Amino acid sequence: MILFSLGVFSQSIEKCFINMPEKLNPILFKKSKMELLEYHKAGQSESIQNRFGNQVYLQVFDTLNNRIVVKNTESSTFEIKLLKVEDGMPVVGLIRTVCSPICQSTVEFYDSAWNKMPLQFNMPKAIEWIYKEKLAGNPDLDKVWVGNVLENSFISLRFDGVTQHIIAINNSVEFLNDNDRKVILPMLNSQPIVYELKGRTWVLKL
Repeated sequence: MILFSLGVFSQSIEKCFINMPEKLNPILFKKSKMELLEYHKAGQSESIQNRFGNQVYLQVFDTLNNRIVVKNTESSTFEIKLLKVEDGMPVVGLIRTVCSPICQSTVEFYDSAWNKMPLQFNMPKAIEWIYKEKLAGNPDLDKVWVGNVLENSFISLRFDGVTQHIIAINNSVEFLNDNDRKVILPMLNSQPIVYELKGRTWVLKL
């Protein structure tokens, strides 16, 4: 099975994207995906029309690092990247991001036969960006209130362009009203959280 999978994935990210089941990105027909990549390679265009008559833009086409990013609509993107787990099994990672208006992502993983793979990824919560020392050092601040304010998490994801890392960005502050934002923002780490693949589990990169 592993040998079969390696053979399939040696076809490149391009063929993987083109032959991907339509249900995983129903915005584009197979022919449309072929045209989008061919136009890009020919230097003719970075966009085509999707099946609903709207423009689709090719944002990233990286054959070296096996990554493609497509802007499906004005408010959504679709990202595909080829990965490998430690036992050598190739994996297809898919990230879908919708901004309506605050950006939120989902991530899935598939094998070469397009069966879902149980690679464990736990979506981070907004509270994970809080500086614990700043929260602990402010005795006048209600810790329960902070947790309630950040209960609604809006987290966007992307695959790193070079490594096998997932980058998580906290957009939840955009959900807050002005008063809450003034209190919470100074305690929030503005940097993304980075995950790396260890075996079949995504863990925080230290």
